[in-house]
Amino acid sequence: MKKKVARLSLVVSLVMMGASTGWGSNVIQTQMSSDGKFEASVISARVRGEVLTFQVLFKNVSSARDSFGFNFADVYYTDIKAKKKYYGLKDTNGNFIAGPVHYWIGGGEFRQWMNPGEKRIFWIKFPAPPQSTETVDLYIPYILPFEGIKISR
Repeated sequence: MKKKVARLSLVVSLVMMGASTGWGSNVIQTQMSSDGKFEASVISARVRGEVLTFQVLFKNVSSARDSFGFNFADVYYTDIKAKKKYYGLKDTNGNFIAGPVHYWIGGGEFRQWMNPGEKRIFWIKFPAPPQSTETVDLYIPYILPFEGIKISR
């Protein structure tokens, strides 16, 4: 009986350690907002087929509840090697394939209210760069540029 309790205790401890790392465990790069109230971390930049998907974690690092937002149309990435700029993919209704969506006006908008320390994930899909491209730069309004983001395939 004691062995079963010890094993169960060990399993619970390992699960809790894994759960506590949460979103922050896969951070590729972190930048601050231009006003210093929010932190943004790229947690995934992955190509599947002909589509590149970014996942970005936003965190309110201020001491007050505040909102953060931008239009999906203003998010883009650049491939310095190929000297190209890419905008997000759109669906048949002209809306960007991204989320979460606060408003669909102009193809979609990310807007979130967050308490101090709260986090939200944003994702967006783009056309993939050529196979030879290994790194890209991501631009999100009001966030300092993410440069040299290594993409996985």
